[in-house]
Amino acid sequence: MKPLICPQCGGKITDYSQWDGFATCGYCATRFFIELEKQKSPTQTEPVYKRLQKSRPNPNVFIVAIGVALAIVGGIFFLALLSPKSKPEPTLPSFAQTYSTPTPTPTASPTATPNLNLLQFGGKGTSSGLFQDAADITVDKQGRIYVADESLRVQQFDEKGEFLKVWQIPSQTNRYRRARTIQKIAVDDKDRLYVLVGGTILVYENDASEPFKTFHVAPDFMQDFALRSDGNFLIVSNNGEIETLLFVNQTGKITRRLNGFHTETADAALSPLETGLAAIRLAVDGAGNIFSVYAFGDLGSYQLNYNPEELMIFRFTPEGKYVNKFVQSMNSCSIAVDNQSRIYLSDNSSINVYSNTGEQVSSIPDVGRINSFALDKQNNVYFISDQYVYKRPAVQ
Repeated sequence: MKPLICPQCGGKITDYSQWDGFATCGYCATRFFIELEKQKSPTQTEPVYKRLQKSRPNPNVFIVAIGVALAIVGGIFFLALLSPKSKPEPTLPSFAQTYSTPTPTPTASPTATPNLNLLQFGGKGTSSGLFQDAADITVDKQGRIYVADESLRVQQFDEKGEFLKVWQIPSQTNRYRRARTIQKIAVDDKDRLYVLVGGTILVYENDASEPFKTFHVAPDFMQDFALRSDGNFLIVSNNGEIETLLFVNQTGKITRRLNGFHTETADAALSPLETGLAAIRLAVDGAGNIFSVYAFGDLGSYQLNYNPEELMIFRFTPEGKYVNKFVQSMNSCSIAVDNQSRIYLSDNSSINVYSNTGEQVSSIPDVGRINSFALDKQNNVYFISDQYVYKRPAVQ
């Protein structure tokens, strides 16, 4: 039997039956129709009736096609039986939808943070106009600003913050030795500069570089003072065991002493007591009334046992007689009183303002961690924060 050629892969196929009408390739499994008349030699001849018989459709082809069709239909029916029946989707009522273009929500443009400061100057350094750990500040009646720093300098500036002059404070005198910081400064109505350093007060004329007067109460240590409008002033000193309020006249003579004026009024049981004594700070109003407070924020790091009732502002008459107490405070760096007898007390990042009966009437916010603050004659507030001087408007 003459081999057939697979029309798919070209392989030779010898295993087939010429009467089936189909052959299957053993190489690629392709099944194809056999055209028998093409496999015969051209010289061969057949009777006409045989050629007609071969040209008729092969009954086997129909049988195979019918079988394939039945198999396909049966497979589809079988798969339909196996597939899970899904529940019909409920028919939902339809509604006519209307659309409108949404109106855009107006967005507020960002607003800049307002600058609350009327004045700002300074920075870290040792040249004129800069500060090395600025420690205290005061303002005279002409609006000139004075700043003391840890280099033992007191610099004077005009009302716009422009540098004017400097006082170099001695680190030692015959009254003290090895001073490292200026504790407080103030200016009186005669433009004389008072500098508390080494537990001693040095007084300078505005145009002098050397002190013309010195106040001391050795062996006690002066830690704070306050000038009065009549030219007299008050001093707080302590000997490590008790504090004393000293009344001093214009000639420098001590006219009165009140031992334990603050701690005995507070009935304080602070421990250690020396920490409490070192924290007492003073202020006086135009009528001579005295205010005192524990300003622990001025001490830096410390450990202390206390009763919160002890940490109040105390008010005394001009003669030193106790009147009342109000406002609990622990983080103040200092205390001041304006020309309306309102009390200013720093507290962490703000300066709170109280009436002399203890009602809070205002607050100066966002001042940061300040070292000192002062008031001018219009009650504008000046404070030191991070080696800069800032000025805020007077509270209403």
